[in-house]
Amino acid sequence: MSEKKEVKASLSNTNRTTFQNRCRNAIAGVQKDLSSVTSITLEGVDYTPTTLMALLQNAIKLADATVAARAAWLLAVKTEQANTAQILGVLAALKAYVTLKFGSGAVDTQADFGFSPKKAVVKTAATKAEAAAKAVATRAARHTMGSEQKKTVHGSSHATGPVSPATPTTNPTPAATPQAPATPKA
Repeated sequence: MSEKKEVKASLSNTNRTTFQNRCRNAIAGVQKDLSSVTSITLEGVDYTPTTLMALLQNAIKLADATVAARAAWLLAVKTEQANTAQILGVLAALKAYVTLKFGSGAVDTQADFGFSPKKAVVKTAATKAEAAAKAVATRAARHTMGSEQKKTVHGSSHATGPVSPATPTTNPTPAATPQAPATPKA
């Protein structure tokens, strides 16, 4: 890579703030060190120090205008989004009002407002059969009963006193292990 391309690559890979600072530094350098030069030739174009500084100042001005335009655009987008949220709520309420006032069958009236009627959900026989099978499986898993099924369930409790176990349980005591007598230390 040639030296000229390397310099261009290193200068072009910057953000806006760095670019503006480079332009400001270049203006300061031209004022300080090149103000006495009558002509500066850059990439085959002749510049006077005044025209070169004006070119660099214009680049700064354009970058500032871009920042201001972006800020204005972001503000406009935020304002539009807030307005859109409000309008969507109003449109939903208006559709409900029109539906209540003229009925859900008044398709022509709804169309006058730009609303389309609700689409009827058509379930296939396979979908209905699958839903019924899931419902039966859920009721079986949860032991859910209807009111008629609950009437057939009766508990039977014929015990009059406390229930005693059929076989008495005893807790065997563990056998004691003999220990050696302690010998006194002298």
